[in-house]
Amino acid sequence: MHKNSAEAQMKIDMLLCSLDDLQPSSVGGIAALLNVSEDKAAFFLRFLAKYRFITYDETRKTAVICQDFSELK
Repeated sequence: MHKNSAEAQMKIDMLLCSLDDLQPSSVGGIAALLNVSEDKAAFFLRFLAKYRFITYDETRKTAVICQDFSELK
């Protein structure tokens, strides 16, 4: 596996583990976990929300994984 692909997969896994508790996670906390800017984290969270993997609250800057997606594991 290509190094960048492995790193991306690791970051996605960390994000999903972080969201898996069904509690709101802050954009700042997610950005720190993934070692990216808050803007990049928010952009990615908006993408996940668009396809209903998560619920993203723009006002509170928090994300929660959707129950249906969480139950897939």
